[in-house]
Amino acid sequence: MVDEAFDFARVVSADDVADYLTSLAQELTQGDVKLGPGGRVLHLVPPAELKLDLHVREGAGKSELILKLSWKRPILATTADLRVADRSS
Repeated sequence: MVDEAFDFARVVSADDVADYLTSLAQELTQGDVKLGPGGRVLHLVPPAELKLDLHVREGAGKSELILKLSWKRPILATTADLRVADRSS
């Protein structure tokens, strides 16, 4: 599978950020997240448990909050994982 990614940065109001994060939270709860700039969309299907990294820094004249969510995609079963049950028992 080819890695796909995009970066997005823009100065927006605090209200716009809150609206965006609220929409993202709703999609995370539903387990179906669609993100992308313009007409290009990445479709993510996060599991029930995610890794949350939060980095906060406050310095002279600048503050920063970085929120990172990550997860591993489930490994698809292979034929080696398949078992035939013995029905004679």
